[in-house]
This record gives sequence, structure tokens and C-alpha cells, in this order.
Amino acid sequence: MQRAEMEELRQREANLTALLAIGPRKKPKMDESVGSPSAAGTSTSTPPMTLRPRVKRVCMRDLLTMMEQEKETCRSLLLYKSYFK
Repeated sequence: MQRAEMEELRQREANLTALLAIGPRKKPKMDESVGSPSAAGTSTSTPPMTLRPRVKRVCMRDLLTMMEQEKETCRSLLLYKSYFK
């Protein structure tokens, strides 16, 4: 009996550790009052989350195309050097 309780406790701790290791399962909601009509009348106790800028990835070809079209960079030394990379 005692061994079964110890095994259950060990399993519960292992599950909790695994859940903490993988992080939260759901993304936090930005504004709770937008999603559900029942929450619209209540005030939220948590402060609103700040929005961070979205990360945009570009490749070298995109950068070169942009530099070729811009007035300030179309004849720059940086543009010409980047053609050799």
C-alpha cells in the first residue's frame, strides 16, 4: 500500500516537472473582453499585455533588391561589396 502511494507521488511529480519543462500549453490571451461576451462587463484583474513587434526575416536577395531601388543606397559601396558575397 505504501509503495503504491510512493509510486503515485513520484509519477505526479514527474508529470508536473514535464509540464513545467514544456512551458504553457496555451498562448496568453491579449484581451479577454474581446473574445467572450460574458467577460465584457467585468473588469480584468491582470494588466494588459504589451504588444511586441513582429519579427520579420529577410534573405540577402531581398535586402539587395531593396538597396538597388532606394535612392540613397543604389550607388553605395556597401551594395557593390555585397554583390561579391
